[in-house]
Amino acid sequence: MILLIVVAMFFAGCSGTNQPDPSITNLQVMATVTTIAGTPAVTPAPQPATTVQVKATESPVKVFTGEYHWVEYRENNTVTLPPNPRYQWDYDIKMERSAGNYKGTPATHVTITMTGDYPEWIGNTLTTTKDGEIIVEDFYYTTSTDRFLGGTETTTIKGIVKSTTDIPLYQHNREDGPVGFLGITPFGEMNITLTDQGTESVRVPAGIYPDARKYTGSFRDGTRITFWVAPGIPVPVQYQFPNKYLDGENPFQSYELKGWG
Repeated sequence: MILLIVVAMFFAGCSGTNQPDPSITNLQVMATVTTIAGTPAVTPAPQPATTVQVKATESPVKVFTGEYHWVEYRENNTVTLPPNPRYQWDYDIKMERSAGNYKGTPATHVTITMTGDYPEWIGNTLTTTKDGEIIVEDFYYTTSTDRFLGGTETTTIKGIVKSTTDIPLYQHNREDGPVGFLGITPFGEMNITLTDQGTESVRVPAGIYPDARKYTGSFRDGTRITFWVAPGIPVPVQYQFPNKYLDGENPFQSYELKGWG
C-alpha cells in the first residue's frame, strides 16, 4: 500500500511540471510596451485581415474615335470691335497628317492650311479678294510623345509669298488654352475632363447629325470648350469656344466639319 501511494505521488508531480503558472500566463496577456515618453501602452490584440476592393474607373471621354489622315473645317469667327457692331467672318481650315522627318529625326508632319478672303482698301472703298489669303503652317512632332520639334508658317496674299517665319515653341502645348488655327494644336485628344451633356442635332457643311453627342470641358486657363461627336465620324463634327486671346470684345470661334478622310 505504501509503495502504491509513493508511485501515485511521483506521477502527480511529473504532470504538474507541464502546466503553465497562472501568474505567468496573466503576465503575458497584459504585457506592456514603454513609449519614448515613458507612458505604458497596452499591446493591441491582433485584428483580422480585411480585403480592400478596388473599383476600376471608366475610361476618359474621347472625341477622336478613329484613324484619319486629313480633316477640313469651316471656322466661323465673331467679335465686337467698338464702335462698330458685331463682326463675323469665315475661314477654311484643312489639316493633313503624314510621316515625316525633322532635321534627321523621324517625326509626325502636320500641315494646316488656312484659306480666307483678303480685305483691302482701294481709295475709300473696301474690297475683298475671294480666297486671297493663304497661310500654311508646317508642324513637326515626335511620333511617340507629340513633343513639338519645330516648324514654319508661310503667308501668301493674292498669289505672292509675303513671309516665312519659324513657329514659336508655345504651339506644342494644346491644353493651356486655345492656340493655332484649329484651336487645338496638335489636333488631337486633350488631357482634360469632359462632361456628357446628352445628344443634340447638329447641322454642318458635312451634313446633318441628329444624334450628335455633346461634351463640355475646360482648358487649364479656364476657357470653356464644347464638342459634338457623331457615331462613325473619327473627329468632332463641331466644336466651339470663346477665345479671349483675340482682339475685340467677346470673341467666339466655332469649327464646323466640311470633310475628312
